[in-house]
Amino acid sequence: MLKKISKKIITFIFIVFIYSACEKNEGITTDTLPVQTGLFNSVVSHDGLSRQFIMYVPTNYNSDIEYPLMINFHGFGGTASDFVETADMRSLAENENFIIVYPQGTLLGGFPHWNSSAPSSDNKSSVDDIGFVEKMIENISSTYSINEKRVYAAGYSNGGFLSYYLACNSKKFAAIGSVAGTMIDDSYQNCNAQVPTAMINIHGTNDEVVLYNGDSYGSTSIADVVSWWKNFNSCFNEDIITNQNGSIEQQIYYDDSGNAYVQHIKINNGGHYWSDKLDFNGKNTSELIWDFVSQFNIDGTIN
Repeated sequence: MLKKISKKIITFIFIVFIYSACEKNEGITTDTLPVQTGLFNSVVSHDGLSRQFIMYVPTNYNSDIEYPLMINFHGFGGTASDFVETADMRSLAENENFIIVYPQGTLLGGFPHWNSSAPSSDNKSSVDDIGFVEKMIENISSTYSINEKRVYAAGYSNGGFLSYYLACNSKKFAAIGSVAGTMIDDSYQNCNAQVPTAMINIHGTNDEVVLYNGDSYGSTSIADVVSWWKNFNSCFNEDIITNQNGSIEQQIYYDDSGNAYVQHIKINNGGHYWSDKLDFNGKNTSELIWDFVSQFNIDGTIN
């Protein structure tokens, strides 16, 4: 009888102990998520909004390796899911060992958009996109092994505008790319980029949405954008390479040490698009972007 009572007492004490332990830990939370590979959706909370993004992690992901992070921004009215197909870097990520992120812009009048300037008349809305992007990077870094010196941004159209804004106002990016985008007036006039910051711009001369020669509504001409980054990075030495039929011209700008921090790919008679059907000396748009940005880390050219 005493043995039965003793067992009941021990069981009761054990239950109380477990319950107390649970009570003490019920307020503890963690942002650490299970590691996933391949293509999947994710979300992060910022400024009272649940912000969505799509990730692609190489299937052979190894936490002992620090992976570069490539962030690709869709254009105005676009979606992250569509841009995965348009700017498809998944095979590159597998071969080159980097992680890709496709963030989703918030709605403005029913259309997804990005804010590409500080709060001003140039801004599309009051949404804090730069804060979202930096929070997203922190969130990803809490789960995945990220090389924080090798974070890159590229975007199409409105997403390209955002890539310039990030380069001018965030210290997290080693290099950026813009396709059919440019610097908005605010970024062009008030850019506070940190040296060195590498930049590649791909733009068609017949772009009817973001005009190659700029406009009076706040879009800077491509010539002025290239000149700004040339001066900023002290790249005054130039090489020009054209394809066989002369339809595409590659302008490469070097500093005195031979570091090619600035590149412009001019598509003669090209329109407003990011097309991976583009072929410049055997490379498409996504390959041209990655080949350029991957040469750099936050300290400069990777030796």
